[in-house]
Amino acid sequence: MPYSPAAGTPRLFAVDYTSDLADAPPCDLVSLAAVPDLLPPPRFILGAYAPAIIAGAASAPAAPSVTDSADQAVNGDIARNLYGVSGAGVKIGILSDSFDVLGGAAADVAAGNLPAGVQVLEEGPAGSHDEGRAMAELVHRIAPDAQILFHTATAGEADFAAGIDALVAAGCKVIVDDVAYLDEPFFQPGGPVDTAVQRAIAAGVSYFTAAGNQGNDYIQQDFAPLHLALPGLPPGTAVQNFGAVAAPQPWLDVTIPPGAQGVFDLQWDQPYAGSADSLGLALFDAAGNLVATAGSDRVGASPDQVLTWANTTQQSRFRLVLYANGGTTPPGLFKIIAYGNGSIASPSAGQGSGSVIGHEMVPGANTVGAMAWWAAPRFGGSDTPESFSSVGTGTFLLDANGVPLPQPQSTQKVDFLAPDGSITSVLAPFYGTSAAAANAAGVAALVAQADPLLTPAQMTQVLDRSATPALGGTLASGAGLLDASAAVSMALGLAHGAA
Repeated sequence: MPYSPAAGTPRLFAVDYTSDLADAPPCDLVSLAAVPDLLPPPRFILGAYAPAIIAGAASAPAAPSVTDSADQAVNGDIARNLYGVSGAGVKIGILSDSFDVLGGAAADVAAGNLPAGVQVLEEGPAGSHDEGRAMAELVHRIAPDAQILFHTATAGEADFAAGIDALVAAGCKVIVDDVAYLDEPFFQPGGPVDTAVQRAIAAGVSYFTAAGNQGNDYIQQDFAPLHLALPGLPPGTAVQNFGAVAAPQPWLDVTIPPGAQGVFDLQWDQPYAGSADSLGLALFDAAGNLVATAGSDRVGASPDQVLTWANTTQQSRFRLVLYANGGTTPPGLFKIIAYGNGSIASPSAGQGSGSVIGHEMVPGANTVGAMAWWAAPRFGGSDTPESFSSVGTGTFLLDANGVPLPQPQSTQKVDFLAPDGSITSVLAPFYGTSAAAANAAGVAALVAQADPLLTPAQMTQVLDRSATPALGGTLASGAGLLDASAAVSMALGLAHGAA
């Protein structure tokens, strides 16, 4: 599963896990002393997937011959024809990597792929991939008369938050992003992006965000240490037992294909204002040779650790060791999410509170998963989400001040699905929850035109109640696939006091 990173400075993890290493030799860990942590990797992720790396893409069902597949999958054409909506009078703000760094926006306007007059409040940095323009093309197909504004989200979390505020100030009724920073909290609300999303919702903006592309590539467990004398670690180091009490295993089986990059994002249940303890990560090949570490002491800092490694070997099987490396009391619970071209190879993968993180869990935000457009009921498809689409439910264990909650608080994500897999001038096809979020924002523009007085909560309610239930369970599919025609009809009923 690919993602589209850009250069940055904070820590980040991306890992691929596939086969188990039960047949590998005993874990003979080499010394860690001479191996420094990796240089900081990219700090954010985008919701797009390069189609060549999508598992199963080559064997996907043949696409029906249609003019605009995603638009028809959500019945956007029916909504426009039946109710005369087109997004007119609605401003949509897009936050992604860049809009026209590669060039081509003017040609897209001339070709009808984009409306004239897109406002770029802040362009992305050099080296970006114009994923924001691909999102804008999808929005334009569903809501051709909506006004589109863009602001980069990849210049740091503070600038991301400032971009949200700027789009609100510019009058956007709908805002959508496809960016997540890997140090956004797993278990606690807060941070600049969360706060800006909350401000936008309070100002009457319907906010949409890509759920992410991690699927079930996560593992959440209570910290259950083995005290072992491992080479390179202090004697008696507390190492997580990923196995059973009767059959301990002091590593997590993972795979990273040759030539791919692995990223592991680890967090634990401590306040973001300052963790009382610290966990580290060490990655070994199947023979026990150390290949990467992330072992900085996080006591007093945020409870997160990110390990990134590019596999330049011909091996694909690796072992991830998690160990206590600071503080006096180990954490009670941790979660690791795998980003990049890899998978967790443990049968325990996919157990816990899901792979949505940070502002994807903000109450009132619309967190969008992906369904291939040809899987939509209108095309007689499987009616299931993409296997890589991130899942909920997302759980807060601490409040915004870092105080443990009396009971875990579910965020009830993912909210609903929208299509991916359409052709754009930038990405062809455009897979991932980035595309899905953009299509959802286009549907929202039609609904907002139908009833301009809808509050964000009412918008979510309309989209939720009018969605077509999908397979895969609510944690992956939420309310189901968006239906623009049904949503506009419901909004018009509300506007005329019929419901």
